[in-house]
Amino acid sequence: MAAPVARAFETVADLERYATWWPDVRHVVGIDDDTARVAIRSTLPYTLHLTLHRTRVDGDAGHLLAEIAGDLEGWASWRLTAAADGTTTLRYSQEVVTTEPWMNAAGHLLAPVFRLNHRAMMRRGQAGLTDHLTSS
Repeated sequence: MAAPVARAFETVADLERYATWWPDVRHVVGIDDDTARVAIRSTLPYTLHLTLHRTRVDGDAGHLLAEIAGDLEGWASWRLTAAADGTTTLRYSQEVVTTEPWMNAAGHLLAPVFRLNHRAMMRRGQAGLTDHLTSS
């Protein structure tokens, strides 16, 4: 990303503003300083309702960790590092399980489709974040 780590970290750590740059995040409601409810809809015709709770916000280390609850349960981690040219590398990882009965029942059949849907959502998030950081 063509932005310094501090600026990129500030953007990804601000849960309440995800809908301003991530097209698949349709709605966000802040609960407190570290928690937000989000509605996410990607390519497939269903909306995920999640609660994200920041459990680690370490701008100096470039690490954000959030617990995920709702239609998915688990965690997500954002790690940002500076490159020699002043840009930022962001590594996102997550471990989640589905909690919706229909997803659990169909998961073994639809797992490849769910993964493709997730990849498309993450690509749009990356593009949205890049655009946001370069235009503002």
